[in-house]
Amino acid sequence: MSYQPVLSERALAQMGGFPSDALSALGETMALVCRDPYDPLVTMPTAEHAQLRRADFGDGRGFVTFLILDAVNVVRVIDITWVG
Repeated sequence: MSYQPVLSERALAQMGGFPSDALSALGETMALVCRDPYDPLVTMPTAEHAQLRRADFGDGRGFVTFLILDAVNVVRVIDITWVG
């Protein structure tokens, strides 16, 4: 079962100045995350909450933090960091 990605307003604002290669890498990673947001080879849990996870993208130059909402099959992106 795949999940639908939903971007928070904060995440949308953070993407404003991203270079195209960062956006492509983020898209590829989110496609993997949405197939299985609990895949330990793609995502890692955070200490705060079991459904709050992170994934690296862009060869480790960025990471995305998201909340898994299992009841509605949604992955809500809450923070994106790109260090380029």
